[in-house]
Amino acid sequence: MKRIAALAICAALALALAGCGGGDGGPRADTVTLGARLAERAEGLPDMTAVSSENEAATGAELFPYLSDMDYAKVAGFYLSYATGGSPEEIALITVRDAADLAEARASLERHLENRRNLFRTYDPEGEALLAKARLASAGDTAALFVCENAAALESAFRAEIS
Repeated sequence: MKRIAALAICAALALALAGCGGGDGGPRADTVTLGARLAERAEGLPDMTAVSSENEAATGAELFPYLSDMDYAKVAGFYLSYATGGSPEEIALITVRDAADLAEARASLERHLENRRNLFRTYDPEGEALLAKARLASAGDTAALFVCENAAALESAFRAEIS
């Protein structure tokens, strides 16, 4: 009888531990919630518009190409908050389905940032200066881009949240 009770307890513990794991079923971090929290901490932002993989007006697959040239099938979720009036401020996160694709997600954000720098270099030198202070980060299964006055602080907050 003791063995049966011990086996039942072991099985219950194994099930409880399996329920707590990150698993392969989705992102370890809720990308949209994390993005919104980080955007709230950003300083000096103008009026912003947020879109995400959970957007109701359009599908994530339709919106994602503005941010990244990565294959959307590799994306578990994304968040993008951008300046409504066309200034350079952005907060962007991409969470990948497979951590092996994290480098590709970060590289796509690097290309996005470079494209923005080239655009602002042409018509808004002040905007280009803010883009020069942008921060890219990646941790866990998420890559992030911060273009705002306190980009370094947001990068640190992002790393703390993901860890």
